[in-house]
Amino acid sequence: MRSFYNSETGAVSIYLIIILVPIFFLQAVLIDFARVKAAEREADTAARAAVRSVLSAFDTELQKYGLFGLTGEPESSESLFSTIYKENLSGSSSGGFYKMLDTKPEEGHASLISLYTLANHTVFKEQILEHMKYTAPIEFVLEITDKLQKPGAVKTLANGSAYAKDAEKIEKLLVKREELLDRAWTETNKLKEELNGRHHTYRARITELNRLAELIGLNTADGVRSQIKTLEEQIRSLSDSISSLNGSLAAAAAAGPGGAAAIQGMMDSMRSLQDQLTELQRRLSDLKTLLDNIVKYTALLAATKLEIVSDDEKVQNLQKSVQELLGEAKKANDELNTELKRVSSAAGNELKVFEAFKSLKILSEDDFRTYQTGIASSAALFSGFRSGIGSINLFTNANAQKLHAANDAYQAQMDETYQKQLVIETERNKRNETIRKEKEKQRSKIQAALDRARQAMGDCGTDQTAGSVSVFYETLEGEDGLYGKYLTLNESPSNAGGSPVYDLEGKPDTEIQHAMSLLERLGQTGESIRNELFVNEYALSQFNYRTYGREVDGSGQPKPLHALSEPSGHKLPGQEVEYLLYGFNSCAKNMSSAYGEMFAFRFAVRMVEELMDPKNELLQAGSPLLVLLVSAAEAAVKALADMDSLTEGKAVPISSKLTNPLFTFTYKDYLRIFLLLHSSDTNLLARLQSLIELNTERTLDHAVTYIQGSAESSVSLWFLPGVMKLMNGTGISSCEVREKRCRFISRADLAY
Repeated sequence: MRSFYNSETGAVSIYLIIILVPIFFLQAVLIDFARVKAAEREADTAARAAVRSVLSAFDTELQKYGLFGLTGEPESSESLFSTIYKENLSGSSSGGFYKMLDTKPEEGHASLISLYTLANHTVFKEQILEHMKYTAPIEFVLEITDKLQKPGAVKTLANGSAYAKDAEKIEKLLVKREELLDRAWTETNKLKEELNGRHHTYRARITELNRLAELIGLNTADGVRSQIKTLEEQIRSLSDSISSLNGSLAAAAAAGPGGAAAIQGMMDSMRSLQDQLTELQRRLSDLKTLLDNIVKYTALLAATKLEIVSDDEKVQNLQKSVQELLGEAKKANDELNTELKRVSSAAGNELKVFEAFKSLKILSEDDFRTYQTGIASSAALFSGFRSGIGSINLFTNANAQKLHAANDAYQAQMDETYQKQLVIETERNKRNETIRKEKEKQRSKIQAALDRARQAMGDCGTDQTAGSVSVFYETLEGEDGLYGKYLTLNESPSNAGGSPVYDLEGKPDTEIQHAMSLLERLGQTGESIRNELFVNEYALSQFNYRTYGREVDGSGQPKPLHALSEPSGHKLPGQEVEYLLYGFNSCAKNMSSAYGEMFAFRFAVRMVEELMDPKNELLQAGSPLLVLLVSAAEAAVKALADMDSLTEGKAVPISSKLTNPLFTFTYKDYLRIFLLLHSSDTNLLARLQSLIELNTERTLDHAVTYIQGSAESSVSLWFLPGVMKLMNGTGISSCEVREKRCRFISRADLAY
């Protein structure tokens, strides 16, 4: 046994066997592994071919809109996928030739999963962009912006818009200042009337007090009353004496002739007493008159002292009111001055019309100071007069003259201030009234043009057509409408009819600013707008609008129509792009909005043209807003004529002054601009989807654009299935060994 182990006979053969057997096993495994990998690759190719075949069955109605989606039954798609997958596997081929692979599908293990549909905004937009890369006249779209950008028209339009904004802002400050000055002048008139009335009253009052003081002298009421009492006692005593003497006379007369001498004596005494009584009564009457004058004087003096306090408070309140209003007017004047300096120093204000700001009258510090000082001095002099009244109790001639002088002083100061300011106020009011009347005249002209424009806004065909169209709008914008459905599918909030409405219902000033805001927005449009232009052009090429089919080329021939979607036969005739723009639930609202916005645009352009060369007398009128209104009145009439041509399908020069007259825009071109200005992917895409479903009756949430196909297949193993089975889970091979066949899953993801 030991010799057997130690023997070297046959060692090489054994060694070779030990080496070759593993090599053989390795080769066998590698051959099967290679076959499995080849089968997997073949199956993947078959899966992709099957998915492509399924996608080739796209809906031809959607294809007319440049969109690709599967709208057929899922079962038919799965059947097609299974058939194509099977036919592309080597195990399905028949023939006597040798086959390296025998890949076969496993029945019941093929499936299709739809991942995305045309209802998805991202997918929908990508298909639009892909389609428009080949069909969009992008050069023409860019030419539209070039027509405005290259000659500097956008800059000039922006300057016109800036002037309108500045004129409105400065007009508000000017109106505020003028209203405050008007109110101050009204209060000044009240103050003058008050001082005039007080001056006459107190002149008469001082004269009366002086007269009574001269009559009273140094007498006092108590002293006069004491004298009256003494006189009354004396009168009573004399009256008693006279009564007693009368009794004595009666007795003497009864005594007969002997008493004649006594009677004569008593008569003489009677006459003497009677004379004394008369004198005392006269003195008593004078004292009572004096007492009445003292009472009148005292009451009049007390009333005067009370009234002067109340009158002074009223005068001071009026003076304070005037001063406060003048202070606010001065503040508004300073703000106005600041704005005018800003406008004059702003860069880019190249339009001649900006000279109108130079004619505005700015009040100086001296203007306000003179006015305020005169009012304050008048009130202060009246307060001094009040102090004089309060400090004097005896209105002697000297005191009366002093008070008359003080009474005349505040009146003279008020008259002087009033007369100076009256000249200024008369001129100011005359100027303001002239400007006001001219403004109203121009506003009336503008309003007449706006009224005519409103009458031409909503063109929706016959009543019968409008009635049938309303049903389709209910389908689009109703409570459960298509627009809301597609917004919900994309998790976007509902925003029906959210675009601005140019209904031309506002006042002329408001419509002017609305129109000019369009020019400002046009100047703010960015340059990186390729995708937006593509989507907008898609809307214009696949859908109809007001002048669709009526546009003519340069030779006057109708422009050819190439859209496969046949927009002229759609359910919303001549109004689809307007609906896409504004999204209202009626033809009238959408058409009116488009007309109103287009009119506003033409209105603004025509205004800028007028502002480029205003009349010199207007520039000197002292009202930038008046210049704007005059320009707007002329522009409104021209804009109406432009709209008549545009709605007939004709081309209109962009501007007679801003661009080459050969540069023209049509109704469709303005829709391009508005689509760009109202750019809103979410709303526009949802409305595009809604219209497509309305016209094709294809629900885009069932129009599949992205498919994932998967199928299970197997290939036979030639050598060592057990070894291949051991490789499961190692990551080297993904197949699963069953009954000497290796089974694996193939997947393919493809989209339009």
